[in-house]
Amino acid sequence: MTSKRKEINKTPIFIFFSKDEINKNYKKIIFDEYSSYSVFKSDKKVIIDLSKISNLNTLQKNYKLLLIGLAIKNYCKTGSFFIEYFGCKETDVKNFFIGWSLADYSFEKYKSRKKIKSNAKIHHKSEKEIKSISESYFFIRDLINTPANILGPNEIFYSAKKFLKKYTVLNLVSGKKLDSKFPLISAVGQGADNHKKPIFCEFKLKKNKSKKKVFLIGKGVSFDTGGLNIKTGNGMSLMKKDMGGAANCIGLAKLVSDYNLNIDLRLLLCLVENSISKKSIRPSDIIKSREGSFVEIGDTDAEGRLILADAISYACENKPDLIIDMATLTGASRVAMGTEVPSFFCNDDDLAMKLIDVSKKTGDPLWQLPLWENYSSQLNSAHADFRNIGNSMFGGAITAALFLQKFVKDTPWIHVDLMAWIRSNKFSSYEGGEAMGIRALLELLKKI
Repeated sequence: MTSKRKEINKTPIFIFFSKDEINKNYKKIIFDEYSSYSVFKSDKKVIIDLSKISNLNTLQKNYKLLLIGLAIKNYCKTGSFFIEYFGCKETDVKNFFIGWSLADYSFEKYKSRKKIKSNAKIHHKSEKEIKSISESYFFIRDLINTPANILGPNEIFYSAKKFLKKYTVLNLVSGKKLDSKFPLISAVGQGADNHKKPIFCEFKLKKNKSKKKVFLIGKGVSFDTGGLNIKTGNGMSLMKKDMGGAANCIGLAKLVSDYNLNIDLRLLLCLVENSISKKSIRPSDIIKSREGSFVEIGDTDAEGRLILADAISYACENKPDLIIDMATLTGASRVAMGTEVPSFFCNDDDLAMKLIDVSKKTGDPLWQLPLWENYSSQLNSAHADFRNIGNSMFGGAITAALFLQKFVKDTPWIHVDLMAWIRSNKFSSYEGGEAMGIRALLELLKKI
């Protein structure tokens, strides 16, 4: 039980994970039935029966708890509430509060008519924490939902600079200096118009003298046509979200500063538009990376790993304790995991297990796929050190991660391959950009 009954002028929401815990007087009540929960509402109380999800594993129970919190706010519509939580030990009621808060989000900047929102309020002791998490989620969603005619590399950079008030810009590289210092980033973005030219930028957390140095690296492709290996119309329709890795890294960086974590955090953003023009890179081009390896372009639509490679090389030069990159990198990961579950790769087994553990506890899904070394031969090139894409239709998420690993060397490293977009579902009508994995990664960073 999470709150006291001295609450005045507030309606209690009773949450039960087992029918056995429900008061006998309530068992004759007729509940509204939904696929994952049952709910009853009167003027004096709300009762939620979660027995339908009680047999799920820890990760899925916590994940569903967030979605149910979102749905219940819309169900309640109006009023002032507090929680009486008869939960299981594997779940965290904060997930319900986060879901409740996320129900407030809408992206209506370009709509003439606005939706009427629920004005239901919930009172709890974690309001400051939930507000911080929600602010990062809302920022990430806004950034991803903004179309590419409005949001290019420059706009992403300035949005990050405005949002990250506790950070300073340590590096901002473009033009000829980018050509020489970050040649793969430059090559991917060279086909874009002048006002969409590629950028590499580095943010540093101010006034932090910690010796623990962590690099967050975000793939920020403001729009991905596929380049000369052009996508189909259907395949291109969601490509404003191809900067979702950068958006999530910015949101995570903000949470690190909000929680005052004792780490020297550096945020690297690789910001480009993958456009088609006479200047675009071509299949079969060979480009020398920052690290010195020669990369053959097997496919111009495998551009995200190219820009990440130069950023990873830069991070490794600074001898970090940990590198985390986030990217909407492969369709292969989505085929395997669907849209809701990001995959991750890690070169350190102990680190991977810690991330799996916090993913379960936060209900923020991240699922490990293997760095299967035997597939690395798929990246072989007859004319360069290696290609940017495998020569097989199988294991595309793995070969993409293996490509990145060539630049990581021996540094502890986590690579997150995410959708950064959510479809409408039975819990919510919202469809659009999404924060994925950042709560789990935040908890991991608290422990290093």
